[in-house]
Amino acid sequence: MVKEFLLKCRETLLERWNKLDSKQRILFAGGVLLILLVTVYLIVVASRPKFVPLYTNLDQQDAAAIIEQLKEKKVAYRLSDDGSTVLVPESQKYELRLELANQGLPKGGSVGFETLNQNRFGETESERKARYLIALQGELERTIRRLDAVDDVRVHIVAPEPSLFIEQSKDATAAVLVKLKPGRSLQDQQVEGIMRIVAAGVEGLKPENVTVVDTQGNVLSEGVGGQGISQTSKLTANQMQLVQEYEKQLEKSIQSMLERVVGQGKVVVRANATLDFDQVEIKNEVYGDKQIRSQQQTEEISSGNANPQGVTGTAGNIPLYAQPGAQAGGGQYQKTEKTTNYEVDKNSEHRIVAPGQVKQLSVAVVVDGQLDLLKQREIENLVTAAAGINQSRGDNLTVTSMPFNTTWSQQMAKEMAAARRRDQLLKFGVTAAVIIGLGLALWFVLKRRRREKEEIDYLAGPAMSLDEVLATKETELSPEEKERARMVEHIQNLVRQSPKEVAQLLKTWLGEESR
Repeated sequence: MVKEFLLKCRETLLERWNKLDSKQRILFAGGVLLILLVTVYLIVVASRPKFVPLYTNLDQQDAAAIIEQLKEKKVAYRLSDDGSTVLVPESQKYELRLELANQGLPKGGSVGFETLNQNRFGETESERKARYLIALQGELERTIRRLDAVDDVRVHIVAPEPSLFIEQSKDATAAVLVKLKPGRSLQDQQVEGIMRIVAAGVEGLKPENVTVVDTQGNVLSEGVGGQGISQTSKLTANQMQLVQEYEKQLEKSIQSMLERVVGQGKVVVRANATLDFDQVEIKNEVYGDKQIRSQQQTEEISSGNANPQGVTGTAGNIPLYAQPGAQAGGGQYQKTEKTTNYEVDKNSEHRIVAPGQVKQLSVAVVVDGQLDLLKQREIENLVTAAAGINQSRGDNLTVTSMPFNTTWSQQMAKEMAAARRRDQLLKFGVTAAVIIGLGLALWFVLKRRRREKEEIDYLAGPAMSLDEVLATKETELSPEEKERARMVEHIQNLVRQSPKEVAQLLKTWLGEESR
């Protein structure tokens, strides 16, 4: 069954192939060949591994070490970006990263503490200190390089030798050179963070002794680290930004409100605000009227001999001294004590006024066209309420109406309209040219086919059978004439079955005769 099916398909293909003319055969063979080539190319591309970046922006030392490891592992790789990027097959990317990280690659172009794991014979203490200082610089470089904005970094540390005398001792210093990524910058907080990282990693190094410079020669650490001038400048810049944002928000709010009244683009609002950034602490104590809180009274009364013995004064101390009017009998004693506690009213207020309070505000409003007095007063009332104008603190509001100069906007609108018309005309012209070209091509094709059909119909003549041809003859035909009639009929049938081949054959004959 399969063999018969294949034979049948082969016969069908051969039959259709024989029906094709030379041009159709060439086109068919070219199409089959093109399909085969595309299929082979797709198979090759699909079987080829996809290379993805393993590491980018590598130092030359790291790139050389990574390539050496890839060669030992017999892993296919490619280089790009002048050797700073290593490409590997996508299926092996993460596995290779883990293996290289286990070997300490990439090192980031810096030598770290791994060099201290090697003991060198005959190494002196000074050499070991120098090697430790180099390793410390490398570790700091690796740490700083992890910042998003930093592309590359170099750290140089100067650690002076300790001295026995305090007067001769010197502080450690450090210099950091950073290469920033394109379009990136470091904030003051990030620069201060770099200074503190370096200072914390080096014994005896203070943050103010760390200098940070970029590759353009700009000193980034200048004015960073708590200096008064820098903090004051930074505070002033923040205050100016706050004032601008407040003015812009106020202008936008008032303009959006007025545009709903007078129309879009018919009003301009400008505001000028003075803010108080002084932080004030207020303490206030108020004492009220005196009120009795509590009262205590003590009274003592005594009479007769209850008094102490003897008489006070001269009569008791000088013998035989008689006081006039003195009585020989007993006396009377009375004592009264009164204690009163008053309630003191106290009103204590501890208030801190936050900075940013509006001290003075000025708003100017310009409206396009002419306003009558009533409408101008209404706009003034609206702006006064919306902006919070306070006349007592010196706020100022000005509302003016005048025609706007719209010459520039009208000219721009005309130019934009002209540009749109040109684009539309260009699109219409291209579309019309394409339609006309397709119409002409179709007309030429139809005309050529009609001409070929007319030529074939002219050559074929009227369809007549052999009996009809013989019947038209009044006399008896000879055998040669009968054979010629049969040949004519055969040619007519051939023209009807294969008109294109016959037309091509006739053109060839005519071309040979013209030569």
